[in-house]
Amino acid sequence: MQNRSGKVFGVALGPGDPELITLKALNCLKKVDKIYYPATETAKGSSDSFSLVILKELNLEESRFVPITVPMSKDRSYAEKAYAELFLKVQADAFAGKQVAIVSEGDISFFSTFSYLLDGLNSNNIDFEMIPGVPAFVLGGSVGKLPLCTLKDKLLIVPDIESEEELQTLLSKNETVVLMKISKVRNWIKDFIKKHDMKFFYGEYLGTEKQFSCADIKSLEARRIPYFAIIIFYGNNRPLRPEEK
Repeated sequence: MQNRSGKVFGVALGPGDPELITLKALNCLKKVDKIYYPATETAKGSSDSFSLVILKELNLEESRFVPITVPMSKDRSYAEKAYAELFLKVQADAFAGKQVAIVSEGDISFFSTFSYLLDGLNSNNIDFEMIPGVPAFVLGGSVGKLPLCTLKDKLLIVPDIESEEELQTLLSKNETVVLMKISKVRNWIKDFIKKHDMKFFYGEYLGTEKQFSCADIKSLEARRIPYFAIIIFYGNNRPLRPEEK
């Protein structure tokens, strides 16, 4: 009979700064038998992982690190295959009585690899726990030194925008709109900001050594927007500019 005394932990690492991991998450990583971390396989065959950078700063035993490699591709079948293979490994670990962690940057339930394992964990009665963390847009609010929302403000988080018209509609209905995965809109978003004189915060690679942020269009115009970037648009809760007072 299989031993099902093991447990799986979904552990959030925070947005990039190792000091922003929670105490609960760090204590969990210190005790588990394995730590699975996401890594991206580039077109040139190399591997890249922001999670690994964070893990190495936490003084953990690196022999427990196991990469989850997902090829860079718009074809989701490659990612789905990687998630299916990961689940089988994690299931085998749990049935063998091991304690294992699957880590992710940001929060564990927010655009996280762990989300794709939940159906399998639940349907196979595998004991698991999710440990939350700080997502990038929350760090963005702090770096930008403005509130994301106050009182009855509506906050909307959008991973993909198809058009300027769609964004304009969303901005008209919410006080704060956070755009994530904005490389898709890089061809027109700067002109949109200038055209509408938007109050915004831009941040890329937040919490890492490559962090850059700005709140003026002149600084943003010189940037090539990468995948790991966000823009926060402020509506009614934005502070007044000097000429508006």
